[in-house]
Amino acid sequence: MFLFGIGFEILTWDSYVLNLVLRLKEGLSVVGVLTIYKIGLVLAVGLTLIYAFQGFYPEFMVSFSNAFPPFIAGAAVISSGFAFRKYGPNLRERFSLVWLCFTFGMMLWFLGETGWAIYTLLLGVEIPYPSIADVFWLSGYAPLFLALYWYVKTFESVLSRQTLGISMTTAFVSSILVSATLITPILGAEEDSITMLVDFAYPLLDLALFSMAVLGLAVFLKGNLGKSWLLINAGILSNVGADIFFSYTTAQETYYSGHPLELLFHFGYLLFLLAFYAHTKEL
Repeated sequence: MFLFGIGFEILTWDSYVLNLVLRLKEGLSVVGVLTIYKIGLVLAVGLTLIYAFQGFYPEFMVSFSNAFPPFIAGAAVISSGFAFRKYGPNLRERFSLVWLCFTFGMMLWFLGETGWAIYTLLLGVEIPYPSIADVFWLSGYAPLFLALYWYVKTFESVLSRQTLGISMTTAFVSSILVSATLITPILGAEEDSITMLVDFAYPLLDLALFSMAVLGLAVFLKGNLGKSWLLINAGILSNVGADIFFSYTTAQETYYSGHPLELLFHFGYLLFLLAFYAHTKEL
C-alpha cells in the first residue's frame, strides 16, 4: 500500500509537470531536431564516462545507478506527451490512441523505475527483483505493443507478404535464440518459478515489440518518419540486450548497482525520447 500510495502521488506530480512543460512547447520549438540529437549524443557519452570511471566513486555510483533512471524515463514520458498533445486528445482518432498508448506505456515504465528507486534508496533493498516495480514494467508492454500495432496497421496495405514473413521469422528465430541463451543459467540458478518467468518475460516481450516496430521501419524508412522509426527500433533493441544481460547476471548473482549493462537501459530511454521528439518535427 505504501508503494501504491507513492506511485499515485508520483503519477499526479508527473501529470502536473507534464502539463507545465507542455505550456513551454512554443519556446522549445526553436530547438531543432539536430540540436536534440547533439544533446542526446553528449548525454550518452557522459553516461558512458560515468560508468567507465565508477571505481573512483563507488558510493556515488550506487546512488546514481538507482536515482537516475526515473529522470530519463520521465523525460521519455514528457517527449511522448508532446506527440500526444500534437495529434490531439480525440480518442476516436487512431493516432490519438497510438500516442496515448505510447505515453501510458512510458508512464508505467517510469513508475517501474520509481518503484525500484524507492526500494533501493528508501527501503534499503539491494536488488528488488522481482518486485512491484516489475508489475509496472511488465504492464507497460501492453500499451506499447498496441501503439506499435495500431500505427503499423494504419499502413498495412503497403506491407508485402515477404516483409511480413521476414518479420515473423526474425521474431521467432530471435525468441528461440534468447530462450536457448537464458535457459541454462536460469535453470541452473535454481530460482523460484516467478523469478524464472520474469527472467524470460522481459526479453521475449522486447522481441514482440521489435517484431512490430521493424514493420513500421519497413514502411517508413524512406519517408519523413524514417529517422523516428529507426530510433524506436534502436531503443527496443537496446532494451533487448539490457534485459538479456540483466536476466543472466541476476541468475548468476553477478548483477550490482552500477553494472555497465545499465547503460543499455539508459540508452533505450534516450532513444525513445529522441524518436518521439523527432516524430513531432518530421510529420
